Amino acid sequence: MLLQKYNMFMAQIGCAAFGVLAFTVFGPGWLARSVSLAASIAFMTYTGTMHPPAASLPILFIDAAKLHQLNFWYVLFPGAAGCILLALMQEIVCYLKDNFKF
Repeated sequence: MLLQKYNMFMAQIGCAAFGVLAFTVFGPGWLARSVSLAASIAFMTYTGTMHPPAASLPILFIDAAKLHQLNFWYVLFPGAAGCILLALMQEIVCYLKDNFKF
């Protein structure tokens, strides 16, 4: 279970950072979207931290104009904050599964 959380945190934070970096370098548009997505997939493959939903974070940042003002704070929210919420939900579900019969 710890490895799953590590994969999720690394992938989410790394992919969010690639999205912000690509937007900063290339601006809004198809080039930033394609470069950030390719870099995110390469990062997850190289580090062995696959978490497919994380690949949507760069696209979300580049396409949502309201998020542009966050800059690298985007890595913390929703990147890291989403991971914390997912990990908490996973712990609750595992606790319920182990201690209660459904």
